[in-house]
Amino acid sequence: MFDLFRLYRERGWTPIDARAYQQAWMRWGGSVATHPEIVAGLSALAGIEVRYLGWFDGGELQAAIPVWGKHLALAKAVLKRQKKRGVFDLGNAEIILPQAPGSLISVRHASGYISELHVDRVSTLRQQTEELALAREPEQ
Repeated sequence: MFDLFRLYRERGWTPIDARAYQQAWMRWGGSVATHPEIVAGLSALAGIEVRYLGWFDGGELQAAIPVWGKHLALAKAVLKRQKKRGVFDLGNAEIILPQAPGSLISVRHASGYISELHVDRVSTLRQQTEELALAREPEQ
């Protein structure tokens, strides 16, 4: 049964290696929470295996994500579930995925605080009940 959930969650995604992920991040950028060295280092520190997935269109890599099972890597929920909450804390970091401009992807992995940069580029985003208020006008 678990494999069925994983097959659904990763539909459209292909496993890639750490080097391909790093190249995608260097090409399109991302946030600190998706930086290849940060992801690899903190995953090793927490003792949690990280997998990298790529979204291809026409044989070209369009986006890449690091994952811990059903969550994007470095997720607080995974640390909490594995009783490793105090290993590190990135707070409620805004997630910017390495993604080609103009591409459309589907992300079914659990995550929070995906950047507004992805609103029109990730088809599966849903509004969260809570939002970050880092760069908002005081009235908002």
